Amino acid sequence: MSGLGVYVHVPFCARRCDYCDFFIVVGERPGDFFDWLLKDLALAAAAVRTAAPEAGSPSLDTLYFGGGTPSLVEPQAIARVIEAVKTAFPATDGSREVEVTLEANPESVTRQRAREWIDAGVTRLSLGVQSLHDAVLPGRGRLYDAASALGAARTARDAGCRNLGLDLIAGLPGETPATFEAGMTRLIELRPEHVSIYLLETDDAAKETPLTRAVREGRETLPDDEDSVAMYLAARQDLTSAGYRHYEISNFALPGRESRHNLRYWRSEPWLGLGPSAHSHIGQRRFGRPADMAAWMGQVRDGLFDPASDDYTLPSPAARAREALILELRLIDGVDTGAFARRWGSDPAAERAAALDEMEREGWISRRGGRLALTTRGLLLSNEVFSRLT
Repeated sequence: MSGLGVYVHVPFCARRCDYCDFFIVVGERPGDFFDWLLKDLALAAAAVRTAAPEAGSPSLDTLYFGGGTPSLVEPQAIARVIEAVKTAFPATDGSREVEVTLEANPESVTRQRAREWIDAGVTRLSLGVQSLHDAVLPGRGRLYDAASALGAARTARDAGCRNLGLDLIAGLPGETPATFEAGMTRLIELRPEHVSIYLLETDDAAKETPLTRAVREGRETLPDDEDSVAMYLAARQDLTSAGYRHYEISNFALPGRESRHNLRYWRSEPWLGLGPSAHSHIGQRRFGRPADMAAWMGQVRDGLFDPASDDYTLPSPAARAREALILELRLIDGVDTGAFARRWGSDPAAERAAALDEMEREGWISRRGGRLALTTRGLLLSNEVFSRLT
């Protein structure tokens, strides 16, 4: 391994948003959670050394605090984890700093807390804004209004944040193309370095959320598909016109401000996951922690970082190559099929030719200059594209 990403799951939230399907703990305080987290880190470091003893300790490249709401916990706890991770995996590439991202909800951002995060080593703040339409936010469980969300971004700037990301969801109940684009105009005026636009998904059987149930039972009504697509495409146009590069299905960045940590996922590069429900990808293995606080602590207590029972390693080189292809195809630049074949021993242009021919005729993919990429239509139908490649 050359570089390494580390993901830290901080599950604490003030309340559950109705579209969320992540593992969270509502209303509880961290207690000794961070003591357990550092024990998890020690197990992870030992597992990496065992997996590749000849490589020594990999160099830390990225560190990402997700959740949950990491901004709810005391900044001193975040500082403690940053120091411990950097000690466990010292960064050896002096040409660039470690990217340290903290997810934050707008209501928890104050100038003092933002300054403390930055002093602790946070280099990138990701604000979960989700909507800038006041009629949408309360029903989803958000604890702020649009003005407060924009104010939180300005507060982070005033505190010294020089790498700021804002997230929005297209297709929430009560949102319209007009209100969504009005929000985009206000967002772009702030000039964040990074913007994520997620299309709300409620038809995934694996994502059973309160909102999914409410829609199914007729208690909530979503914008129709045409309106949701219109929100996404208008946001894409507005952002690219403002100088943002569309680099992944849901993600846009000013030049050089792409999320290095998330790029590790899409490029199938190694990362470690710490905390309950966190997942890791090391070598040929993928494995996850239980999405349950007591079960996670039990594994840590027993000294197990990667128990075989929770191992979901893909069974063959061909399966690993198919997964890598789907992940990399999320990138707007697409897949260099020659480089992909050299890395994975699998040539998608030859092995998936029939499926690719059909999707090219349908206008979902393009094949030019040895690159395979999604078209605009393919971006909107990406789940169908990926299912045909599995």
